[in-house]
Amino acid sequence: MHTVLRRALLTVSGLVLGAATLAGIAAAGFATTMAHDFSALEPPHPPTAASTTKTAQGDRIKVAVLLGRHGTVATDAMGPYGVFAASERFDVRTVSSSRAPVALSGGLTVVPDAAYEDYASGRLTLPDLVVVPAISDPAATEEADLRAFIETAHASDRTVMGVCAGARVLVETAVLDGRRATSFWSDLDDMRATHPETTWISGQRWVEDGNVLTTAGVSSGIAASLHVVQRLAGTAEAVRIADDVRYPHWQPEGGTDIPVNTVSPADYPYVLGATLPWGQPRYGLGLTPGVDEIDVAAAAELYGGAAFTAHVIPVAETGEVTTRHGMTLLATPITDAGPIDRLVIPGVTSSQLTQAAPGVPVFVPAATANGGNTSFDPVLADIARTEGRSVATTAAKYIEYPLPALPAGGGFPTRISVLAILALLVSAAVGLLPVAIGRMRRRQAGRARTVTDDGDLASTP
Repeated sequence: MHTVLRRALLTVSGLVLGAATLAGIAAAGFATTMAHDFSALEPPHPPTAASTTKTAQGDRIKVAVLLGRHGTVATDAMGPYGVFAASERFDVRTVSSSRAPVALSGGLTVVPDAAYEDYASGRLTLPDLVVVPAISDPAATEEADLRAFIETAHASDRTVMGVCAGARVLVETAVLDGRRATSFWSDLDDMRATHPETTWISGQRWVEDGNVLTTAGVSSGIAASLHVVQRLAGTAEAVRIADDVRYPHWQPEGGTDIPVNTVSPADYPYVLGATLPWGQPRYGLGLTPGVDEIDVAAAAELYGGAAFTAHVIPVAETGEVTTRHGMTLLATPITDAGPIDRLVIPGVTSSQLTQAAPGVPVFVPAATANGGNTSFDPVLADIARTEGRSVATTAAKYIEYPLPALPAGGGFPTRISVLAILALLVSAAVGLLPVAIGRMRRRQAGRARTVTDDGDLASTP
């Protein structure tokens, strides 16, 4: 009986130790992924006064895109920014706790146009529309001023737009109490359980309830922003911008129904990619003056924050780049970026960047043959070619983007598959240690008894 119990304890200890090892590998990998994904650069020079960074507001519709202190999902912020800023009817600013640079997913860094103090002091008037993207820690004490700004705007009957898991920020305020809302598909069950004061809706690209609008995952903020442009600036203006953005399936009178996603075994590339970052290739994301915000967000988000196929490093000729509509992004000068395995340059081939990285393969995302979306479609097609259709399909699902036609054949996720096998083997080996140690001790004890017995026999007269 004692032997059976000992063996059972060793087996349980081994299982626990093996599971703990696997969990430790995953936790270390996820921490590494987040460090790559949300890492702000230092500015090449101190930010200038907020009042001089943008032209006078005039009578335009004022939009504030809020940014968290410790990280914001890139497409949640840059998608709506790119849509609204494309219209002269809107005055758009990125706003954070200060004008210190803040991180966006995919390794991007943005210098905010304004701080909450600019509005509190009266230097800027309260915006007509507040865009709330997903941020790293919605309930953090450090984000209290962000939440207070949302509540002030809401109390003043301004429109609040929560993008994707930006709903997790809004539930930390009273904005969604008693309202209908939606969010990123994988968050909805938890939101229903923890925030029953809100009616959570699945299968909708966006949900509008009074002056509060919430969207489904990530890329849905682009479609919802086109809807807001249509409502506030007219159909003609929305169609003009939509023709440039080319977000799939958006129509002025189109519906909001989308597929209801659920977690499935097919999502394994997302899980493995997020927790096994080792050995990722280094992709230089080439930022050029006037680059489109959505083009940048699509590449950064998909390679670095949804498919997790590469460690994305924004590079440029200098340390600061102004985008097409005036957003200030920071980058590592390409001459200081170190070894780069591939250079991805959204929108244009830059001879200066390619000359600074001789021999490095260059990929320029461009329109597909059927004239589809120019931001997301070519990147998803590239991921399918290099890592496999399953990786591209899962990435599209996790940014709730309508899946485009993907190339036949394609690659295979070799890196994460090999790492997953190695992680399982290491965890199994560690899990077997208690059993191996137990057997070793029993053998040693057996030898000791044999020696003792031999000694006793030798001393017998």
